Amino acid sequence: MNTLLAFDFTNFVGRFHPILVHLPIGFILMSIFMEWYQRIQKTTKLSSLISYGWLLAGIGGAFAAFCGWWLGETGLYFEDDLFLHRWMGIAIVLISFVGWWLKKNAENHANSLHQIVNFLVIGLITVEGHLGGNLTHGEAYLFEYAPESIRDMMLGEKEAMTDLSKADSVVVYNDLVKPIFEQKCFACHNNEVTRGGLNMAAIDSMLVGGDGGPAYTPSNVSESELFRRITLPQKNIKFMPPVGDPLTYDEIKIVEWWIEQVASPDSKIGDIEVAESIKPTLLRKYGLDTNPKPYYETVNIAPLDSVQITALEQNGFTVNVLGGENPLLDVKFSGKALTEEQLKSLAPAAAHITWLSLARTNVKDEWLSAIASFENLTRLQLEKTAITDQGVETLSGLKHLEVLNLYGTQVTDSCLPTLQKMEGLKRVYLWKTKVSTANAKSLDENEKKLAVITGQG
Repeated sequence: MNTLLAFDFTNFVGRFHPILVHLPIGFILMSIFMEWYQRIQKTTKLSSLISYGWLLAGIGGAFAAFCGWWLGETGLYFEDDLFLHRWMGIAIVLISFVGWWLKKNAENHANSLHQIVNFLVIGLITVEGHLGGNLTHGEAYLFEYAPESIRDMMLGEKEAMTDLSKADSVVVYNDLVKPIFEQKCFACHNNEVTRGGLNMAAIDSMLVGGDGGPAYTPSNVSESELFRRITLPQKNIKFMPPVGDPLTYDEIKIVEWWIEQVASPDSKIGDIEVAESIKPTLLRKYGLDTNPKPYYETVNIAPLDSVQITALEQNGFTVNVLGGENPLLDVKFSGKALTEEQLKSLAPAAAHITWLSLARTNVKDEWLSAIASFENLTRLQLEKTAITDQGVETLSGLKHLEVLNLYGTQVTDSCLPTLQKMEGLKRVYLWKTKVSTANAKSLDENEKKLAVITGQG
């Protein structure tokens, strides 16, 4: 009970600090400006109000420092961040009393001494104010919205920030969850300060928990004390964090999602389920688009030489670059009659061709071996050709093939096991083929990742 009373007293007194701290600053700045004005006006004797202003600044500063000391004792701030702010504040109080002593008999002291004290205290107040702002709002607060060059210079963000541009590279705990805890929780729950016996510096220590048990229960948000505390009404005595900015809606959603997923410390976004409800938060707060991307958008490759593109066009192919920063190619045979040699001429561009149309050509099963190793081929159009089950078997090694159009070909039910084994295949067109409607429908129902289009209702 005594501990609780002491903690309440500490918070009660400490919270007067931000109320009291601005008044002495006003007194001291008013006194300095008044002195400068009178010296410009060449007043023979400085007003006694100037010395009284310094005295009131010293007295008010002493009360503010007293309350600030108790606020620091709540354990809600890191000692390393608090140390300089605390002692610089005391130094300003002492200098205020020195200033009062100087100003009450101003004519007995050189003007240069007066100005040294004036500029010294202004400099200290400026730095002290910045340190106090960092404690309250975080180190990035002042320069968060500054021009990029200034922000990078002052905060070093270019070197310190984690690259969140690609979802697959983002570690959920280290990059998304831990920074929230560092900003809102670590001041009271770290390796050195463990309020309530809780250390949140590591996942293992959170699972061990504190006086109230584990901080959270994996996969069970409703039984997780951490989540309960951060979602209580702010007036509740058990609401966390007790001072400073509470967790935002987006931050609460991130913590909730992390608890539900039972993610390991090294889990990346691509390793765990990203619920539809969390996708807007990830996009809004971090710019992370977690919607699945077509394979061709993930390929990183240098553009194909223009000489090779020209050679393809001379061989009867129409060649288009996908556009933007994607150098992959959309290739279509537009000549009169395709030959095996023409198909083999695609080999120099094998890694760049992602869409290929051989529709309505005289392509033969055995010719397809020329494209069977195209590693980035994602869409292949073979509609209205004489391709059979043998040709489909030849293509079975195309692991990134997502769309295969076999409309109007000679394939039969025998090709279905091959299609089923093609791990990247998402859509296949079997309309007007020799594949039975019943077997095609069965494949469509059994393979959730594969859509089989037969033209039948």
